[in-house]
Amino acid sequence: FRFPLRPIWAETLLATVTCAIILGAVWLANSYPWPVGIVNRYAAANNITVPEGGLFIAHGIAIPVLMAVAVGLIMTFVTKRTRFGRYVFAIGGNPEAANLAGINTRWITMKVFMIMGVLATIAAAISSARQNSSTNALGTLDELLVIAAAVIGGTSLAGGSGTVLGAMLGALLMQSLQSGMVLLGVDSPLQSIVVGAVLVVAVWLDTL
Repeated sequence: FRFPLRPIWAETLLATVTCAIILGAVWLANSYPWPVGIVNRYAAANNITVPEGGLFIAHGIAIPVLMAVAVGLIMTFVTKRTRFGRYVFAIGGNPEAANLAGINTRWITMKVFMIMGVLATIAAAISSARQNSSTNALGTLDELLVIAAAVIGGTSLAGGSGTVLGAMLGALLMQSLQSGMVLLGVDSPLQSIVVGAVLVVAVWLDTL
């Protein structure tokens, strides 16, 4: 159909850069060993002999990270390559126009809430596994971080635009900011103020 095609050198370069990034991330994740105390306890619990120079056990890539990547790829495919994803963006951009175009907006909205319930369940399971406990207050006030991450990642609060990758990068930025404040010893109320300020600035930039 004479569609414009990307040149072969661009495809090769893109594949090479992508593979290099993946291999670099795996190499970096396996370059840091476990702390000595944890290694000794692990070796004692599993009857492993610790050599004189110490036992090197790499951190590796955490299972929640792999789960996040898998969920991100699946949701990217859903939003970019399926009719349902196009309907979601159409409803987000203009619900009335989408309804007049024949889209069942109520059913699509119900599906969106169902998917969000599944994603929230996955997030709750990961958080409970990390803390080895669970309470009914788990994730309280995390919605502020989620909104800030989505807006920073390029999602418009008015609807109709945004990407899964952008939201994940925004979440990475917000988590890095929060972890940095914890390491600096910033009080919890001040952390919420900083996150709120970041959200206000992001919303202001979105309205420009």
